[in-house]
Amino acid sequence: MSKLDKTIAVMDLHVGSDIADVVELSPLAHVGLPARGGPASISRIVRAKASSRTLVASAVLEEASVTGILVLRASTGKEALASALQTTLNVKLPERLASHSISDKYCVRWMSPDEWLLTCPLDEAFELENKLRAAADGPIAIVNVSGGYSLLTLSGESALKVLKKSTSYDVHPDSFGPGKVVNTVMAKAQVTLRAVGEDRYEIIVRRSFADYLWLWLQRAGKEYGLEAFSLTAS
Repeated sequence: MSKLDKTIAVMDLHVGSDIADVVELSPLAHVGLPARGGPASISRIVRAKASSRTLVASAVLEEASVTGILVLRASTGKEALASALQTTLNVKLPERLASHSISDKYCVRWMSPDEWLLTCPLDEAFELENKLRAAADGPIAIVNVSGGYSLLTLSGESALKVLKKSTSYDVHPDSFGPGKVVNTVMAKAQVTLRAVGEDRYEIIVRRSFADYLWLWLQRAGKEYGLEAFSLTAS
């Protein structure tokens, strides 16, 4: 084993030992958010009837667990990247402004004509990166940026209203349907916005802007009784 291989192996072991305590890696750990009680509890919150003094929580904001994120680039080797994704994950390379998902674990998003963003479980990012490199039969570039971004989810019957208050992009369902991905500005932060399904949206934002955007969305959703949760909370 070369010196470089040994260094990578040590780094991989170190990262693996830290994954068990992902709360410390979250840029929002200091907020002290409650843990999500599961889809059933959120459903009860969203559908709860309001009393004369209580707001209905018709929007839910969640911070996802720290996620593995790989930037994929291929200017002249799109076929090689497409083949590598098909071989490794059995997923097609998305076309313009689209995304392809495999369950809730993996999702590939179109970012630009020669760039895509792949999310995966944090503890699989290093291995997946190596598998894609090995499967590619042409020039591609892969960069692991897992520690540099945060993933938020906004859902509920008023989620669209909160989005409209936060971005100038046309998020009407007729032009921003499930699976569509855009790079846009939300408040004053650059984000990657994806329509996951009806009344459910995914926001990927740089780690340094996570706290700012979180506070913005909480204020934007206040009139809808927005509830906030963290998937990293225990």
